[in-house]
Amino acid sequence: MAVIKKLKFFNKSKIKELRPFLNDEDDNLFIDILTNGLPGHLHYYLPLKYKLLPESYMLTDHNHTLGLISVNTFSGNYRKINISQLFFLENAYEVAQQLIEFVVSQYGAMGAHSFYVLVDDTHTELSQVFLNNCGFRECSYEQIWEVPKTSFKKCKNIKYRRFKNSDVKEVSEIYNDSVFPHFKPAMLREEKEFYEPVFSGLKYANEYRYVIEEPATSRIIAYFKISTADNEKYTVDFNYSNGYEVDFDTILYFATREILRRTRKFKLFIKMKNYINTNKAQKEYFKEAGFNCISTKNLYVKDYFRIVKEFSEEERFAVLGGLHNSPSF
Repeated sequence: MAVIKKLKFFNKSKIKELRPFLNDEDDNLFIDILTNGLPGHLHYYLPLKYKLLPESYMLTDHNHTLGLISVNTFSGNYRKINISQLFFLENAYEVAQQLIEFVVSQYGAMGAHSFYVLVDDTHTELSQVFLNNCGFRECSYEQIWEVPKTSFKKCKNIKYRRFKNSDVKEVSEIYNDSVFPHFKPAMLREEKEFYEPVFSGLKYANEYRYVIEEPATSRIIAYFKISTADNEKYTVDFNYSNGYEVDFDTILYFATREILRRTRKFKLFIKMKNYINTNKAQKEYFKEAGFNCISTKNLYVKDYFRIVKEFSEEERFAVLGGLHNSPSF
């Protein structure tokens, strides 16, 4: 009989034969397993709003491991759950479905209302499991572009500095204003989601966040984040205000300068999000600069709420019960 149980540190040898479908970086998996050793194993018993670390579950049948799934809460918003890793035996898509349905049920009961996952566009069968069997919907996609060079020009008209928690209002406005209207219900972020976590050092990936200011007004016009899990591959993720034409070379100049403070040898990548309205300009720049798109991942979303329809005056009149104001539902 197949059962789903919490992943423990000593289960590492039981999942070597599984194929990764969402995250193929073995280092990330190994570190996730470490974070769930003692005292991390006690993390499973915390209320959802206090969870900070990834949590993993595996499906076993007579001591044979069939699959594994890892999830984590969004920084600053425990009601949003990210499915970060999914491993299972070749073509065992029924195992994937059981694990997905388990975490949706498990964390939904705890109070989560939105679930997110990025699936490589080559995994068409897995995409169908999410879309047709597990109730997810296709929202958008993200791409990773490889940057083959590390030398960029500096712009003297702007300055950058480390992000501070007092910047969250301006940074959240820049991000939310850049999201296309039809993606806003799923992709808008609250201010609290931009705060620097108190225990950010517990994450397996290091993150460094910065803002770019206009010198004359000190107004924040752009925000970028550098992340790495191995101190070798660095990914830059940035957003900028629609009211300014930020030179992309400037952002990458600042980013590479910060990376060079930590290591001399590195590979640089950029994340491009299709759900923001500056993505077209970014893609044009990437192509002209000779960057290479190495990954396209579809973004799927499942949530437990729906947008309330805005009624017209005639519809509102009917819903309220007409002249007599008698309830009609």
